[in-house]
Amino acid sequence: MSDQSVPLRLAATAVLLRNSNNGMETLLLRRNAKLAFAGGAWVFPGGAIDADGLEAAASEKEAAVAATVREIDEECGLNVPGQDLIHFCNWTTPVGEKRRFATWFFVGNVDADSGKVVIDDGEIHEFQWIRPEDAITLHHQGELTLMPPTYLSLSLLTHYETAELACSALAVRKPYDVTPRLCQFQDEIVCLYPGDAGYAAIDAALPGPRHRIVFASRGMLYEHSGDNVGLTPMNQP
Repeated sequence: MSDQSVPLRLAATAVLLRNSNNGMETLLLRRNAKLAFAGGAWVFPGGAIDADGLEAAASEKEAAVAATVREIDEECGLNVPGQDLIHFCNWTTPVGEKRRFATWFFVGNVDADSGKVVIDDGEIHEFQWIRPEDAITLHHQGELTLMPPTYLSLSLLTHYETAELACSALAVRKPYDVTPRLCQFQDEIVCLYPGDAGYAAIDAALPGPRHRIVFASRGMLYEHSGDNVGLTPMNQP
């Protein structure tokens, strides 16, 4: 299948945060294992931006915010105002995947008035509020299936103690926009990011700076090293 035959769909997702007695937590939803895209993975609430929403909005960002508010309500029953959502990055699915999305990522603080989490047991089969550092630990133990954007967003959140601090920091952090490139190296799948020496040629063996995720036996491992990466690490403030 050629890349031209795979339409690139616009989408949006929300990293919802709350403060608890255990520290700051984020909401993760487990997708139905039978779904064609990310089946069984733990993800943030989100979904596609439909054509009508895009046409009615003044900008793509406005359409993304509206879609995020809708998906939060549909997937987990929470009420989060659009003005409370903070854009902090964009991810585009690598070329070669059967389904490709250009996704806006937002972060938001969920207060007591947002309601109770309710899932449909259709597309979403389970939910949990979890500390970002605990989610990463469980992933490396093989107990939590994550995708790279989720993994790196969780890694970034580990630097903040409260939902308020996370939201205020991400509001002033320059959003990043990344389209990974996938390849295989030494029997492992590697996800290359801009700044990696192998990004342009899609060759993980090329010497030079490293900016990549390796899908290792113990889960995803993020590497940002070398003097010439030229980009802020995605897991750092």
